[in-house]
Amino acid sequence: RGYFLANIDIGGSGAVVAAPDHNTGPGGDYYFHWERDGALSTHALLATAGKLEDVDSHLQHYVQWVLKVQNQPDPHNIDIRTEPKYTIPDGKPFMGSWCRPQTDGPGLRAKTLAEYGMKLLEAGKEEYVKQNLWTGDKNKYNGGAVYHDLDWLVNNWQQNGCDLWEEIQSNDFFWGRYTMRASLEIGARFAEKMGDKASADHYRAVKSEIEKTLMAHYDGGFVFESQSRKKDSAVIEAFNVGDLDDGIFPALGKEVLGTVITLNDLFCNSYDINKKDSAAGVPGILYGRYENDNYDGGNPWVLLSASLAQLIYRQAGAVLQAGPPSSEIYGLLQKAYGIKANLSGKDLAEALLGAGDGVMLRIKKHVQDGDFHMQEQISRDTGMQTSAKDLTWNYANMVKAFKTRKAVAAAISAKQKLVIV
Repeated sequence: RGYFLANIDIGGSGAVVAAPDHNTGPGGDYYFHWERDGALSTHALLATAGKLEDVDSHLQHYVQWVLKVQNQPDPHNIDIRTEPKYTIPDGKPFMGSWCRPQTDGPGLRAKTLAEYGMKLLEAGKEEYVKQNLWTGDKNKYNGGAVYHDLDWLVNNWQQNGCDLWEEIQSNDFFWGRYTMRASLEIGARFAEKMGDKASADHYRAVKSEIEKTLMAHYDGGFVFESQSRKKDSAVIEAFNVGDLDDGIFPALGKEVLGTVITLNDLFCNSYDINKKDSAAGVPGILYGRYENDNYDGGNPWVLLSASLAQLIYRQAGAVLQAGPPSSEIYGLLQKAYGIKANLSGKDLAEALLGAGDGVMLRIKKHVQDGDFHMQEQISRDTGMQTSAKDLTWNYANMVKAFKTRKAVAAAISAKQKLVIV
């Protein structure tokens, strides 16, 4: 967590550096605040904090950063809210060529700050919220940091934009759609707490329209990211970031499990390092970005492997809550993770916890020699780390996975005690 915190709130500016690495190889300089990475990392900071007071100063600085970057002219003739990244510490848009616009950023940022806002309201800090996040006055910060981003989202969710990896464009990425609908729901809850029922109703109406498009991404076997790039681990990240526990692509659903099975097959066969690790008895699997990726050699990514581990931990928790899975779902769990037959309750949850641990142990094998500093990628051939050093998104996904595991392990333990009594 110390490596993670070192990349947060740089110099008290509120900026989150993507990686403190000015020369990553083919990726060039990562010493920027990416709107997406910053929102996801700040959300991880908030979600994994022991208590709000532990991170409140960092979050307040992030709020001021967002207000600064939202309220400035854009040099590229797009909406400033869809810029990919900003220079640190001044918050100016990156002037070079890049994939623009990036339409997932406003929703991710709004979701993080709406959740922060609700925690502030619970702590009795309504005045700060009204001054910064939801002003109720479009002449002051365009209605506030959360309102301004959600206002863009409800009016532009169908706009063409860049994928998670900033390489191709579409108006229908699963990652974007699934996380957008989560942002609108969280935004609606926040708006209700601020007494703005009209905005809450509007957000939920648009959320409903987005949800009508989601099942078109399921081909009967797995969930694909877009028509032009189907097998993509952005979908795994979406399952975690966009989940609302509302039954739409649930962790134990056939759509999610089918996607894991499909990507397991892809990356087991694509990466020699997965074959070598398995032959050596190292559990788990390493995930990369997508089929036929060739960026920096097309390697496994730490952040995506950690995202898979978190998803498996969530599946373990879901087993405890949902009761015995159907025979169809159990068969998919066996195919995805190789678990034994006829497990149920805490035994099945423990088996899935072990599957998630396997992924984390495989990551550990390849990062421990560097004192657990985590680079962006792990070589598909040698297993050595490569590309951007100390990637913040890696640490964000790792701390989220650890927190999810801790909660599930505690639930399993509680169930064991209940059985004993």
